[in-house]
Amino acid sequence: MILMVGLQGSGKTTTAAKLALLLKHGGQKPLLVAADNHRPAAIEQLVTLGKQLDVPVYNEDPKANAWDIARHAMEEAKKIAATHIIVDTAGRLHIDEELMQELEKVKKVVSPHEVLLVVDAMTGQDARARR
Repeated sequence: MILMVGLQGSGKTTTAAKLALLLKHGGQKPLLVAADNHRPAAIEQLVTLGKQLDVPVYNEDPKANAWDIARHAMEEAKKIAATHIIVDTAGRLHIDEELMQELEKVKKVVSPHEVLLVVDAMTGQDARARR
């Protein structure tokens, strides 16, 4: 169970797909989970990437809450014998209390083995410039 987190626009969805492809090439059977129901095109983007990579994608109605999507995806993963579940979550800022609470609920439901923080390359440049 891998939970993808990060800021809005940092590349979580693309990174999730790349990770799934890496696992697939390693003989694993990943399941991508579209749990970003805040960005209108996020689900469509992950479904498109999954089709291109021939990796299954679990998704639900965008009105569903992220923790229920994650919970249902775990059931789907058992059905298809997935070896890895990669949950793509909505981008958030630490000051957005509602989205941070959503992430805590998702984390509690899925008990991830790994939480991967995805940041864009400019984060390092910002950190270096502020030393």
